[in-house]
Amino acid sequence: MTKEPILNNLLLSLIFSIFFILISIKITVNFKPLYYFDIHYLNIPQQSNLNIHEIKANYNYLIDFLTSNKNLDFNLPTLPSSVEGKIHFYEVKTIFKTINYLTYISSLFFILGTYKCVKKKNFKVFKYTFTILLLVPFMLIIPFCINFQTIFHLFHKITFENNYWLFDINKDPIIKMLPEKFFFHNSILIAIFILIFSIFSLIIYKKTATS
Repeated sequence: MTKEPILNNLLLSLIFSIFFILISIKITVNFKPLYYFDIHYLNIPQQSNLNIHEIKANYNYLIDFLTSNKNLDFNLPTLPSSVEGKIHFYEVKTIFKTINYLTYISSLFFILGTYKCVKKKNFKVFKYTFTILLLVPFMLIIPFCINFQTIFHLFHKITFENNYWLFDINKDPIIKMLPEKFFFHNSILIAIFILIFSIFSLIIYKKTATS
């Protein structure tokens, strides 16, 4: 097994960790069954005064709009939207586009890095990746469980230069379909996927270290 400078290993493991975190975010955003579960668990039909068919149609449209790389006009199937509400979703779409680009870039580094690890038989990178990724879920879950609302609001204030994320339910009734607890569940799911990738990295290291 070829020895690599520890800084090189740490840098590569950081790139691997970023890649896995981005993948975790993308999987969670596109994991519609979580929202379908929350429709019943969070009593969304009762809160929104919409039937399940309408809720699913508008949610599916929203996710498809946000995750598409195409420049689309934002028009919900059955709900009105204010100018401010539309601007906010365009801003969110821009964030997801950035995540997509970062995922493409980090995936390239991940492939090249993995090739380098295999070629030099240096798999300690996955051990360091395991450690980094193991820390992330606990760094997320603990503060989220203590006060998710404060963190949620702080995130929006930092990310967006306006207050268009503070929807008026009369102008943007879609907000009644998106309770804060749903975003909390998304955060937990992201942490779970990161933990899974952490264990996956450890398994790779263990398998290669004993081979």
